[in-house]
Amino acid sequence: MAYGVLLADCAKDDIERLYRWVIERAPLQGTEWFEGLLTCLYSLDQNPNRCPLAQEARKSRRKIRNLLYGRGRSVYRILFEVNEERQTVWILHVRRGARRGVRPQDLAKPGEGEADPDVY
Repeated sequence: MAYGVLLADCAKDDIERLYRWVIERAPLQGTEWFEGLLTCLYSLDQNPNRCPLAQEARKSRRKIRNLLYGRGRSVYRILFEVNEERQTVWILHVRRGARRGVRPQDLAKPGEGEADPDVY
């Protein structure tokens, strides 16, 4: 069964900041990076529970999962929660892999800033 994939406002902001960061360093690869990220994000519509719990899960006492996008030093972490009842995946944050984890108080709550699926 397919899940709906929605982005919190902070996840959209994360993606926009990361996109600007990528195109500053590699202008010709920005679009390719962005399209690859979207493909990765929307792959969560199938079996999102395949991804392991994120390091933030324990401290936040939430089942936050982690999906990685990229390779080597260019790895990005996609933090999300799955709502089985609504068959929805809530993308909470997208971060560079080298950054520290997100503090529990900085994690979006499911449904906050629910995105229109046509936005990205």
